[in-house]
Amino acid sequence: MNILLVCHAGTGVGLGHMTRCLVAAKALTRDLGANVQMLIQSDDVDWPDLASVSHHFVAPQENLAAHVRTFQAQHPQDVVVFDLQPKKIGPDFGGLLDELRASGCQLVAVDGLLQYRPQLDLIFTPSFHIALPPDVPDGAPIVVGWDCFLLNVQEQPRTWQPGRRVLALTGGSDATSLGKTWPGLLNSTLPPDTDLHWVTGPFAARPNLPISPRIDTHEHLAPTGLGPLMVSSNYAVTVFGVSFFELIYLGIPTVVFSPYGSKDNRELDGIAQSGAALVAGDEVEASQLLLRLMQDDTLAKQLSRRSRELLSTSGASRLCAEILKLKT
Repeated sequence: MNILLVCHAGTGVGLGHMTRCLVAAKALTRDLGANVQMLIQSDDVDWPDLASVSHHFVAPQENLAAHVRTFQAQHPQDVVVFDLQPKKIGPDFGGLLDELRASGCQLVAVDGLLQYRPQLDLIFTPSFHIALPPDVPDGAPIVVGWDCFLLNVQEQPRTWQPGRRVLALTGGSDATSLGKTWPGLLNSTLPPDTDLHWVTGPFAARPNLPISPRIDTHEHLAPTGLGPLMVSSNYAVTVFGVSFFELIYLGIPTVVFSPYGSKDNRELDGIAQSGAALVAGDEVEASQLLLRLMQDDTLAKQLSRRSRELLSTSGASRLCAEILKLKT
């Protein structure tokens, strides 16, 4: 089986789409014996996991649909999987889907593309629920659940222990420039014995760290993987995204918020109801909730236990099973 994964990454997008595709690529190769390749529209990314899969970069200013057409003509695929940033989808994308289906290729969307549902064969949603807008057309089945997360975590969950090590994540590109003010806010809010580890993503500007900090602060500049930092942390605070689910998979007591307006409200409401993490409205409330969490070991243990229960099944295995259904 030949499978092409198509995704966005880079400035303004981050690494979430590409990371999910890499997780999928490994599982599809391992579980289905598939011949997997990737097309990535992005600035060049030096990411170690890319060495494990055949991949090709498409420059951000180029036409991604045209590259997919060329690739399909030269290397016919049985399945094409799209994990795309909605705002970067070109106007000819619908035409591309029609052409691919006409060639006998089956089409899978990861996380979205609901408006193209009639032209797809499967919509795989890395979320625990989905609220469909009333105008979504009929078409491809939608798969969703806590067993659908495509997480790039090599480390194993550990039993939570109290401590003072905190991990702060703003995403691969820090799209809302939290690095300008949030380090100072955390410095003034958290206990003086806090050991704060701030991650600067590969497409993010350097943060404004306090000149004379009252807490120990360490910047990690574009680390090649977050797993070791996550599993060695006692607490975490993060923007909503793939890394949040990696944190709670590992059982790290976490505070999460979205700096992107109201677009993530439904998901965050569901997370709050699930008891998997503390949900804040912005970075100010997130800092205050983190302080509360660091002062309440019982709450931290509850969050750790609940999150590990919810994410006990591999999303990559579920994706492989769903793609296998398409081919049988």
